[in-house]
Amino acid sequence: MCDPVSIGIAGLAGGVMQGVGGFMQRNQAAASNTLNAQGVERDIGAEREATAYTVARTREGLARTQGGARAGFAANGLALSGSAADVIRDTAIEGDLDIEAIKWSSEEKVKSMKFQAQGYRYNAAQEKAAAPIAFLSGALGGAAKFGGAFE
Repeated sequence: MCDPVSIGIAGLAGGVMQGVGGFMQRNQAAASNTLNAQGVERDIGAEREATAYTVARTREGLARTQGGARAGFAANGLALSGSAADVIRDTAIEGDLDIEAIKWSSEEKVKSMKFQAQGYRYNAAQEKAAAPIAFLSGALGGAAKFGGAFE
């Protein structure tokens, strides 16, 4: 049979190890949340680049459509006035509306991603703050066992 001192020391050591494990677990959770936030922030950059590309391609398509309309009207001997000019103007307006819709949709996605990244950063800070408490709870539990071994 073990003497009370050995049992108390074992309990204290176990409590400290439990505290170290809790501390490390909280720090790992904080690092994971920070990494998730960085990933979302990277995705924000990718979303902005994709949007810029889509806007540029839409503008190019609009220019081709307008150029084709002008060429078609000219080939048929129509002056670029009256209904022909209206068609080209309406095409430009529709193209501008499409571009604004692309930008708006992208900005809404970016807002959501920023909010998600903010949540991850908040969780990381909370985990960091909880790490010392996780250590102390295990260590104090072990100390209580150690003290109880002498009763």
